[in-house]
Amino acid sequence: MKALYFEQTGDAQSVLLLKQFDKPTPKANQVIVKLLVSNINPSDFFFISGTYRFKPELPQIAGFEGVGIIDSVGEGVILPVGALVAFFSKNAWAEYAAIPQEDVIVLPDDFPVEKASQFTLNPITAWGLLERAAVKADDWLLLTAGNSVVSKLLIQIARQRNINVIATVRDTKNTSTLTAYGAHVINVTQTNLVEGVQQITGGKGVNVALDAVGGKTGTDALKCLQPGGKLIIYSRLSADPVQFYNNDVLYKNLTITGFGVRAYLDSKTPGQKQEIIQSLIKIIGAPDFKMEVAATYPLDDYQEAIKTVAEAKQEGKVLFRF
Repeated sequence: MKALYFEQTGDAQSVLLLKQFDKPTPKANQVIVKLLVSNINPSDFFFISGTYRFKPELPQIAGFEGVGIIDSVGEGVILPVGALVAFFSKNAWAEYAAIPQEDVIVLPDDFPVEKASQFTLNPITAWGLLERAAVKADDWLLLTAGNSVVSKLLIQIARQRNINVIATVRDTKNTSTLTAYGAHVINVTQTNLVEGVQQITGGKGVNVALDAVGGKTGTDALKCLQPGGKLIIYSRLSADPVQFYNNDVLYKNLTITGFGVRAYLDSKTPGQKQEIIQSLIKIIGAPDFKMEVAATYPLDDYQEAIKTVAEAKQEGKVLFRF
C-alpha cells in the first residue's frame, strides 16, 4: 500500500516521503480501514514537526483523520466489515490503516464522504466548545480565527440555536461566506476589535469569547467580555501570549479556561458520546449544512496538496482521496 511517512521531524514539505508499505493486519481490538478520504489539519503539521501533544514513533506514517470502509477486524471487535467509519488516529495518510476500535465512529452508509472525512475533530470540537460556553438564545459569542473550519461550524450551529456570533478575520476573502452563515464580521487589521464589538452589541460586549489565536487578538477578545464573561482558549495560532491585568479579570469576574477535544471526550460516558455523535450526524448530514472542500489530491501529489494548505488561499479543507 502507498503511505506518506517521515523518518525525522521537521517541515512537512521537506521531511515527508511516499513509500510502499505492507498492508497492516489487525491486532486484537483493531480494525483495518480501507481509506476513501483523509484530510489535512493543522495538527498534522504540528505532529510532523514534533511539536504536537504526543510524539511520533519514527519512522511514522503521517495523518490523523479520515474516512473509509472496514476491511477486516481483529479479535474482540464487534463492528461489521464493510461499515463506513470515520476516525481520528495515527497513520491516516495511507491506503490502509490499523485503527483501535474505540477510535472509530460508524456512520450511515449514505453519509457524505467528504463531510465524513472531517467528522471526528472539528465538528466535535465545535460541539464541545458550545457546550462549555453555555451560551443561550440571544447571547453574544465572539470567535477569533473566523475563517477557520471550526468557526464556520460554530457559526452554523449557533445560528440554529439563535445565538448571536461575531467572527474576527484578517482579510476579507471569506467575509461574504461568514455573513451568509449568520455572523457579524470584524476585520481586525482595519477595525479595533473592542470598539467593533461594542458597536455591534450596543455597548454590552460578548458573553463568551472562543480564542484560537492568542497574542493581541486574544488579549483584545478578553477586553470584549461582559462582566461574568468567559474566555475559552482552544488553539494557538500565534506564538505571542495573551496579556491582561489582574484587575480587569478580578473586577469583571471573568473566567479564563482551556479546551482540548480529547480531554472533553474523555470526560463523557459512552452513552453521552453516542448522543453527541448522533446529534452531529443529523446536523452535519443535512444538505444545507456546509463543510467546504477546496481541493482533493491523490497521495502522489502530496507536495502540491501541502503547498495549497500553506498558501492559505483556499476556502475549505484540502483532502487526500484514495
